[in-house]
Amino acid sequence: MNIMDRILPVFEKNYPLESRDAVWNNCMDVARTVELNEFNLENMASTPLVSGFGGKGGMVEIIRLAEALGVCGIGNPENDAFCGKRIPPHSNLDGLNVDEMLDKIQAALPFPIDFPPFSGNCLPGIQTKYGVTSNRNIFYLWVVKRILELCPYRNAGVIEIGAGFGVLGYYLSKLGYLDYTTIDLALVNACQTYFLAKNLPHRHIILSGEVPDPFDNRRVDSIKLLHSTDFKKIPTGRFLIMVNMDGLTEYGIGEATKYIQYDCAEMLFSINHEANPFSVCEIPQHRKRQYRYPFWLRPGYVEELYV
Repeated sequence: MNIMDRILPVFEKNYPLESRDAVWNNCMDVARTVELNEFNLENMASTPLVSGFGGKGGMVEIIRLAEALGVCGIGNPENDAFCGKRIPPHSNLDGLNVDEMLDKIQAALPFPIDFPPFSGNCLPGIQTKYGVTSNRNIFYLWVVKRILELCPYRNAGVIEIGAGFGVLGYYLSKLGYLDYTTIDLALVNACQTYFLAKNLPHRHIILSGEVPDPFDNRRVDSIKLLHSTDFKKIPTGRFLIMVNMDGLTEYGIGEATKYIQYDCAEMLFSINHEANPFSVCEIPQHRKRQYRYPFWLRPGYVEELYV
């Protein structure tokens, strides 16, 4: 069956059912200015379809990842001010090209860098020997590092609320994590499905409504790309970790509370901004916060872990 024969019926069924806050209503208004078809999905990264979750750039994020990993030092603005010029740290990336920077980062990561071969015509993507990348791919290298530290066993169930392209699903699959589930809006689900079907043709993918119970333990070896209305069907304790990056504080307080307070995952890993009327840490939940730090790779965002 052609992948579009699966994507379009699921989208048409779920799109009218979803509840969105103003931020994502605006994103969907922009995205729907182009038709959901195979040509646009093939080129999704250069179309309005990915409004609200598309990637861009990446060079700045590569440098920040290197700093986060200790591959290079960070500058000291007090020292710069005293000297009247930029004084680079003794360990730095000055003079290196992008491949050389990524080689240094690779040496500090416990898994291989492997950017998805299908990028949706990512423009202006950065060409590297590891593949084409954008800032979103770099963000997820850090998320994967955290998941490996928190959930080292490959049979761990991972659920991502608001997964964008599904880059985390790609990375985890390459590392042997099979039980990966997304919960998202219908149009984002459509983009995820096309992206992951192109990048992981050997993996079995289940879409919203295709099986009676996608959370059955018999489905743990499948990627499950589900709609926001499917969330209420998740059994208590089904997953080890829930991941959300750049989403919860944009969903509206009702939707965010629904996800945070439900006991479907032992841990909650959050990377979110706090520019909207509420923050993740202000929503009461049964988990206890283990840490709260500025997110190394994106100024204005906070990384938190709740267990």
